[in-house]
Amino acid sequence: MRRAMRKVEYTVQRACERLLWRHPFLGFLLIFVGTSVLILSSVCVLAAALTLPMAWAFGWM
Repeated sequence: MRRAMRKVEYTVQRACERLLWRHPFLGFLLIFVGTSVLILSSVCVLAAALTLPMAWAFGWM
């Protein structure tokens, strides 16, 4: 199992590295803009997952 995970990790890392070397501007957008959007969307989803059940339980919805 570990060997398979390391192989997948190595393959993904090589593919990302190749993409960044061939398309530096796209890599810049993916790293800085994509990471920010991913973090903000995960915070939004987790906040909704915590507050919506509480709102239903207290009868606010």
